[in-house]
Amino acid sequence: MDDDAYIDFWISFQTASGSTPKSIRERVYALRGMLKRTGRTFLTVTRHDIIRDLGRPNIAASTRANYKSLMYGFFTWMQEEEFRLDNPAARLPKVRVPKSEPDPVTTEDIEMILHSGIYRRTRMWVLLYSYQGMRATEIAAVSGSSVDWRNQRILSVEAKNGKEVWRPVHPVVWEHLQTWRTEGWFFPSPTRTGEHVTAANVSNILSKAFKRSGIPHRPHQMRAWFATEMIDAGVPTIVVAAALRHSDTQSVEKYVRVKDDTIADAIRSLPSIRVPETSGRRVA
Repeated sequence: MDDDAYIDFWISFQTASGSTPKSIRERVYALRGMLKRTGRTFLTVTRHDIIRDLGRPNIAASTRANYKSLMYGFFTWMQEEEFRLDNPAARLPKVRVPKSEPDPVTTEDIEMILHSGIYRRTRMWVLLYSYQGMRATEIAAVSGSSVDWRNQRILSVEAKNGKEVWRPVHPVVWEHLQTWRTEGWFFPSPTRTGEHVTAANVSNILSKAFKRSGIPHRPHQMRAWFATEMIDAGVPTIVVAAALRHSDTQSVEKYVRVKDDTIADAIRSLPSIRVPETSGRRVA
């Protein structure tokens, strides 16, 4: 078998395991990239080759962690299928991924971008991101069939991990959706007949709009605004997780930034204690 044959079989295995087509495409792209950079095949690549590739410069720590996980999973599969006797990705270096505090856009940022002269389509992307908490992949795939016009709900198609769920539509979004009533894609691709725009297209256009408006955030941080504002309004974490379409409440932590005023109120809620006045005499 050659490398293409291994990939074809692995794609079948991944599909049978329930991985989404999008996830499989991204993993295949990463695997082929590794082979191209190392000049090896799946049967000849060594642990040192993978370590050198993992350690190439100018890569985000999260990307390194995902790369390491993919290589371990793929070569474990190669070993279990007896295509290789060893696993060259079994003892890769531990990747340290620094945790960063969530940095959501502000309400003023959202108002600024909406009034910055962006096109009607881009405005709808901003509304779906901020008021529905949608990801770029979900926004790109919105169509007439993914809107429940009777019950005011919207379906998240191409969601993370293939999770597709109906969620209520925010009144602001609902008002603007009325001008998008169609049976087909809301955002058709300008270059691919019969298909919708890509998630990259949504992200790139919004990123450029943010930059022109002087907003120092990524579009995805509108999802962080979505979560942060609900938590600040007293919405239970389990409800926020469901609104984000997360399967657990722990994932909410990476989106929510607790406001300084909220922390200050929490600090002021601590019980008062009596502190002795300073007498001027120093005691060791």
